[in-house]
Amino acid sequence: MGHILQRVKVSAEKTATVRMLVDTGATFSVIPESLARAVGIKRLRRSVAITLADGRRVKLDAGTAIFRIGKREAPATILVGGVVEPILGVETLEALGLTVDSRRRRLAPSRNYAVRLGGLPITPRPAVVRARLTSA
Repeated sequence: MGHILQRVKVSAEKTATVRMLVDTGATFSVIPESLARAVGIKRLRRSVAITLADGRRVKLDAGTAIFRIGKREAPATILVGGVVEPILGVETLEALGLTVDSRRRRLAPSRNYAVRLGGLPITPRPAVVRARLTSA
């Protein structure tokens, strides 16, 4: 299939635009320590133990960041670890309502919205009709 690289705005206290490797085998997005410091990712009080693709178990810091791709923006979990290239994981893709189009080697919408609040259906606002009263 090849690699898909995506420009992503990652925000916490500050914002940085970075090129991330889309990895459908990674649950969470992972960024290097230097990027986490640059955008001001606030870490949870304890690290989390995860299993890497090669079977190794490591402890990584975790936090939350806001991800933006195009007009879609959503918060997602982010892990901070020793990666050479930032990784965009499936939890972030799900939050943004995006999927991988492997034929075209790009991200594509999986739904027409990024985030739906409270599980309530989004209904359009009713049209306001203004009428001019005239005397007959």
